[in-house]
Amino acid sequence: MDAAEVSDLIGALLRVAGLGPGAAVERIGHGASGDLVFRIEGAQVLFAKIGDPARRISVAELARETAALRWLEGRADAARLVWTGKVLGRPAMLCEAVAGVALHALQPGAAEGGVIAALGALARLHALPTAACPFDERLAVKLAEARRRVDVGEIEVDRLDPANAGRPSAEIMAELAARRPATEDLVVTHGDASWPNFILRPGGGVAIIDLGRFGVADRHQDLALFVRSGKRNFPELDIEALVARHYPVAASAEKLAFYRQLDELY
Repeated sequence: MDAAEVSDLIGALLRVAGLGPGAAVERIGHGASGDLVFRIEGAQVLFAKIGDPARRISVAELARETAALRWLEGRADAARLVWTGKVLGRPAMLCEAVAGVALHALQPGAAEGGVIAALGALARLHALPTAACPFDERLAVKLAEARRRVDVGEIEVDRLDPANAGRPSAEIMAELAARRPATEDLVVTHGDASWPNFILRPGGGVAIIDLGRFGVADRHQDLALFVRSGKRNFPELDIEALVARHYPVAASAEKLAFYRQLDELY
């Protein structure tokens, strides 16, 4: 998408959302599913996501995120949805910006305290009643979607972890099918519990953002990505030890490895 097209999208977004043309707009980049992400500063600070209608993943995850934010209001600390609709034929959403610092961007001296706070927020999310949550991300659903992505060639093989570099995605899929856990410890999960998706508020609370994979799943879906992200961002911290001390349920090393590998196909 060239600069003129982006400019047209921004102008249309500001109009349909009832925002003044004088708002300052900064393009943040692409979301994980290919959606465009913008920071908008006007009467309030907002974040906008605009999906790519040509990409099934972008459309599906944007729809899931808007529905999840509505469901979470009053249940958990998450970004507040301001508007959702279409912009020049593209699905779009606006959320209030969450004041604070993302977990991965903390100063080293504050990282351990941030991890403890984020684990508390994750535990509270996981404690929500699964029966009330209408979003299904259980393993049958996750594996079926992973298989679809492999079959249609949507896996970005150049972004695989070093341990999987050069491996065909079909081989990873076959390995996952063979190692599928026999049981699931189902909770309400974030779905992509990487550190950039936890915002530490100035008052010490933690809000969650980027909920395109939100839903009922095994708690290890979140714990696996939380641990992996911690090792990438602060390798000097003993993330496993912090999780063991500050998350209320003991994690299975086997399940952590399985869900970390499953995420390679997402």
